[in-house]
Amino acid sequence: MENHSYELGETLSRSVDIDLTFGREVAVTGILQLLAQRGWTPVEPLGISWMIESEGDFDWSSGDPLKQPQILARLDAPEARGLHVGISVYRPNIETGGTLLFYPGRQAASFTPSINRRSLQGAAEMTDLAWYIKELVYPLLPGDLLGYTARDIAD
Repeated sequence: MENHSYELGETLSRSVDIDLTFGREVAVTGILQLLAQRGWTPVEPLGISWMIESEGDFDWSSGDPLKQPQILARLDAPEARGLHVGISVYRPNIETGGTLLFYPGRQAASFTPSINRRSLQGAAEMTDLAWYIKELVYPLLPGDLLGYTARDIAD
């Protein structure tokens, strides 16, 4: 085991995500419908943040909430199935959220808490992964969720 020493006041960066594996190809729209039952929405304070991989680049865009049907249609379009796509999800009643990144083939996705991340009580630098599992992973069980891996690691 390596010993690490840190200067007083120095903060470590952290990598936090929940990787999801599905038993079949999923649609972004279908996953959002399952999450909506728990109050999640793709509409965050800045609108709708979304991404379709373009030539290996992951450039995120912000869209008008009134364009939600068109944005979701683009994310679920047949030509996007072989690409990474992403969308932010948000819980307005709790003011927290993050990004959902769907991998090519749509049988795997990853969630990163990036909007007002919920901290673990008593250890503010750590993420309350149990809350995210209950509120974000559990609702995906009817969507043929096979499993998940959750991690919060100091870099």
